[in-house]
Amino acid sequence: MKLLHTSDWHVGKTIRGASRADEHTAVLAEIAQIAAREEVDLVIVAGDLFDSAAPSAEAESIVYRALLELADTGADVAVIAGNHDNPRRLRAVAPLLRLGQVHVVAEPTRPDDGGVIELRARDGSDVRLAMLPFVSKRGIVRARHLMAGEAFENAQHYSDRLRLLIEQLCEPFGADTVNLLTTHAFVLGGQAGGGERPAHLVEEYAITAQSFPVTIGYGALGHLHRPQSVRHPLNYCGSPLQLDFGEAEQVKQVNVVTLEPRTPADVKVVRLASGRPLRTLTGTLEELSSVGVDDDAWLKVVVQGPGRAGLAQTVRELLGPGVVDVRVESPASDTRKRSLDHRSRSPQELFGEYLKHENIEDRRVRDLFGELLDEHSDAHAGLGS
Repeated sequence: MKLLHTSDWHVGKTIRGASRADEHTAVLAEIAQIAAREEVDLVIVAGDLFDSAAPSAEAESIVYRALLELADTGADVAVIAGNHDNPRRLRAVAPLLRLGQVHVVAEPTRPDDGGVIELRARDGSDVRLAMLPFVSKRGIVRARHLMAGEAFENAQHYSDRLRLLIEQLCEPFGADTVNLLTTHAFVLGGQAGGGERPAHLVEEYAITAQSFPVTIGYGALGHLHRPQSVRHPLNYCGSPLQLDFGEAEQVKQVNVVTLEPRTPADVKVVRLASGRPLRTLTGTLEELSSVGVDDDAWLKVVVQGPGRAGLAQTVRELLGPGVVDVRVESPASDTRKRSLDHRSRSPQELFGEYLKHENIEDRRVRDLFGELLDEHSDAHAGLGS
């Protein structure tokens, strides 16, 4: 049988406030085209469909249309909730999605109550898929453990309970079936991509690769945005778009996997072409003015030199509307403590020293401060008359 593994869509995520809805629509349509071309029996979406637990109507429309388009290829579609998803919202729409051959597991579920689904592939293979969505630490480490145990003991308790959940879900696996597991979790040894939520990438939220039974033919993991194999057969396919500038150098992909009972999984990487690339540019204003820029790229620009008012607008005029983040990298300032008595100095002197300390050279800022100071003085003079 053949499956397609995708995860971490994060639909609704912006890039410094700029919408990426068109990019998400395009890349999810590309994934559906790959599923149709490869004639896969199953599409696994391993969590984080949305970027927010309260997605917009636009984000919901993009996600649910994409799931139905995947099902229209003739494949079954299996979806689990990630740490960014709202399990209750997914559970509410699950019955409707089920009508379109989209199986949703939003919360940990017993094998005989939907936690394991059985499918028949086009080649006649019997498939068993264990589905474990993201498990919050709150659901495992209760208050009594937090009050009584050390931090490492709580982390171990979380890892042990996840291992037991996985073992229970994998119990129905047979010797003559294609055995699959999908979960949204941090497996120790995995490398973060750069756009993940850091609080869920610590050891307190980790599970070891050794916790997964050897009966698993392929483990479709979600949570880390960098494509990687943690240990065969456990694979993160990564996010389909470069979601933040920490992912700027990553080539995005889906995994197309061919399996037979008692045979190692054959994993084929299919690169994705949709979505705008993310680039970081660094230099002085003069250097940046001569840089050639891809009109389709999102840009983070680090300007070397003194800051001044209107700098971001100047950078956008030089490099175009793709600039979404402008930072200033000034020479190291003299941070030595001064023994001067501030009480003997005027506000203008103090503000001038502050600008010098921050390496800001802009006469307009000094003049505006002077105007604001005059208005403040006039207002107080009026109150005293």
